[in-house]
Amino acid sequence: MSNVKFAFETHSTTGLTDPQFKVLTNANHSVITMPAGTNVIEFFSNSDNGLRLDFFSKTENDTVIINGVIERDTQFHIEAVWCDGIRLEQWFVHHAIYYPRYFAGFLEQFSDSVSEITAPYQFNFPGIISWNWTGDFWDWYFKEKNSREVINFMDNDPDRIWKFRGSLDSCEDIVVKIKKLMDI
Repeated sequence: MSNVKFAFETHSTTGLTDPQFKVLTNANHSVITMPAGTNVIEFFSNSDNGLRLDFFSKTENDTVIINGVIERDTQFHIEAVWCDGIRLEQWFVHHAIYYPRYFAGFLEQFSDSVSEITAPYQFNFPGIISWNWTGDFWDWYFKEKNSREVINFMDNDPDRIWKFRGSLDSCEDIVVKIKKLMDI
């Protein structure tokens, strides 16, 4: 089973309460709170079947409406994602599927609201945010990344993709020296 560390840069706003979510792919379902503003939140995921977050804290009262205008709201969006300290490409952020749990009052006005949103940008309702993969995260990411890229000159060098994946295992002494120089 993989155990990878994710870091999400989020931007959130607060109605009456801060946005909170649980990491459902962890045994302890730790609760993470995002104060208003831009934050970096970190957590581990130990699933070989994806990452699932439950945005549970928002209630209908968190949308503060004054004179028919939304003045404040509990919501957030994801700006960037890192995994094991490596920034993932932006397509990963939008690779999620969002299953919102709409409020009854909202559904009365918008009964045709979709139950599944692909490539979500912002999370305005409580619900599940899900990224799906099978097996080791980094193996999946590498294959998915390559399927999205146009790779030139493959006819000249068929092993070109695999040469660039690499590993730092044989370079640990160099990594340690670089970190010391950077005072990390």
